[in-house]
Amino acid sequence: MANRKNTSPAKPATATTESAAVQAAQTAAQATGETVVAPASEAASANPTPEKPIPPKPKVAKKGTAGWVMATLKTRHCDGGVCKEAGEEMRMTRGTYERLKKYGRVE
Repeated sequence: MANRKNTSPAKPATATTESAAVQAAQTAAQATGETVVAPASEAASANPTPEKPIPPKPKVAKKGTAGWVMATLKTRHCDGGVCKEAGEEMRMTRGTYERLKKYGRVE
């Protein structure tokens, strides 16, 4: 390859970025045995907001699509030649679910 006249070799950028400054501070802190908190986490920890716990969902039949639900049976139930034992889940219409729920046969 031929050398070009009046050109200088490319020099890498030496500008210090924010991440490089944070990394340098962490390296220095590790050398002295201290811990450094990143600037982003300082803002988050300065104003803590308590998280509301998610309330547990009641044991109600899971709603399916367009009028169908998945119900957990308390007793044996047969529908259309398909029989399920107590404790198993069965897909049924909302009307059937409401009728069985009225008599305590589904959860």
